[in-house]
Formats: sequence, C-alpha cells, structure tokens
Amino acid sequence: MSRDGKTFSTDQWVSKVLAAVLLGVVLVCGLMGVVGVLSHTDGSPRSASGQYLMWMAALVWSILLSVCFLFRSGRQAWGGLSVASAVAWGLFFVLRSVLA
Repeated sequence: MSRDGKTFSTDQWVSKVLAAVLLGVVLVCGLMGVVGVLSHTDGSPRSASGQYLMWMAALVWSILLSVCFLFRSGRQAWGGLSVASAVAWGLFFVLRSVLA
C-alpha cells in the first residue's frame, strides 16, 4: 500500500485503455511532429527519417498502452494524457512556426 492508502488497481481498466488508445494516438502524432520538425524530415516514408518516425510511433504507442495501468484512475489517465497531448501539439506548432 502507498502512504495515502490507495493502491494500484484494475477497477477502471476500460477507461485507462481507452485513454491510452484514443489520446495515445493524439500524443504520438504530436511527438512525431515535434521530432519531424527538429530533424527537418520531408515526410517521405521511404527516407530514413520517415522510417524512424514510423517506428518511433509504434514503439511509443505500445509503451503507452503498457504504462496506462500505472494511473490510479481512469479520470487521471484521461487528464494526464490530454495534458501531455496538448503540450506536445503546442510544442509542435511553436517549433514549426519558429523553424519554418
């Protein structure tokens, strides 16, 4: 048990998985955009940087699907992943406007 008496549970596993699946796609696409802008990729799937971005997306999304159960509740999963997605997309738009 933790100090506050709450333990990790699988009570709200459906909500946690849905958050990881739906918001995970949004977060991974934002992260792909940030890495793509920083690496100056052209978006071609045949280039090495395009392949890196595609494989990075699969890896990050699968890690996210595994880690979603570490949230204490479904509401916390939705909140945390939505904030992370907003930060990733905000960073993408800022970097795109500055570096383009």
